[in-house]
Amino acid sequence: MANIPETMRSLVAPKKGPPSTFEIASMPTPSIKEPTDVLIHVRAASLGTGDVQIAGGKLEVFYKATFPLKIGISGAGVVVAVGDGVKHLKVGDEVYGTNISKPMFRIPPPGFVSEYTVCPENLLIRKPPSLSFEEAASFTPMVVAAYQVIKRGLQVRGEESLEGKTVFVPGALSGTGSIIIQVAKNYFGAAKIISTVSTAKVPLVEEYLPGMVDQIIDYKTQKVGDLVPQGTVDFAVNTQMSSMDDCIAALDKKTGTLMSITSIPTKKVAKEIIGADRFPWWFGVILDLAQYYYTWKFWGTNIYHEMVSGSPDIREDLELSGEIVALGKVKPVMRVVELEDIEAVRNNCEEVYVVKGGIGKLVVVISK
Repeated sequence: MANIPETMRSLVAPKKGPPSTFEIASMPTPSIKEPTDVLIHVRAASLGTGDVQIAGGKLEVFYKATFPLKIGISGAGVVVAVGDGVKHLKVGDEVYGTNISKPMFRIPPPGFVSEYTVCPENLLIRKPPSLSFEEAASFTPMVVAAYQVIKRGLQVRGEESLEGKTVFVPGALSGTGSIIIQVAKNYFGAAKIISTVSTAKVPLVEEYLPGMVDQIIDYKTQKVGDLVPQGTVDFAVNTQMSSMDDCIAALDKKTGTLMSITSIPTKKVAKEIIGADRFPWWFGVILDLAQYYYTWKFWGTNIYHEMVSGSPDIREDLELSGEIVALGKVKPVMRVVELEDIEAVRNNCEEVYVVKGGIGKLVVVISK
């Protein structure tokens, strides 16, 4: 067993507030509690919207945080200790993953933006030697979510691939859109990808996603409806609440499929996320009413619409996402900051918090 210190550096929210309040603090090093736990010396962690918004109280309807709150649920590192029930991993293995399972919000965030974290073995996969820790961290948890949302959309249509299909994915250089585009084209075989970015990012699309996007639209100066003929898109994955109308306008009204990672979930999906035992009745009423909004949105069409919540705890899907990564079917689109540069960490976390500005996934280097 490695020499594990009693305390560690960790990115924390000392109190409820935005990323500008985040600090690097000395925290107790976590220890293995369950037989299937794995203790990881974290080398790099990735951050998404929920990771930083939970500290700001935006998810209090689901989880009321206690402070100081360690930040982060995803990352990559080296195994330094394992529980007695761990079967497939050993000390020294390089791994990556996301410590989240459903129902969610039952435990505090594990704090991947720390020198050490604990994660169940079933939520980890081995890092390919060809990838850096930063690159591996950037893929969590979006590759498995991208696979799941596209697979589900194909299942409801009785299909297995996107071959011959035109696919619209807004936000080409976002942490979510960049991965969904690559999985759609390189794994599911989409024939044509249409996407959007802001004016300044238009020349960067080919740099970060070479050969992936066939038609790029500058949403600041152009309208999707003006450049994409109505009904010419077969399949869309909505990555932003603001882009649903663009998806609907472009889709084939008779056979189009609109899958989403950002729509208001149905009551059934929300119960899976939160857990039926903690699901307030009034929240179900609100979600039921919200579905009438979508009924109105899709009125007069036969477009299939569904919101999918990614589940990295489905082991079969997680392993397949690992194969997608190992085969090089996705490339990292990320921005990297050092934990020690707290101002850079705060500024980049703020972009994630407001869902605007940065390119790709935010990755924080913990140690080298």
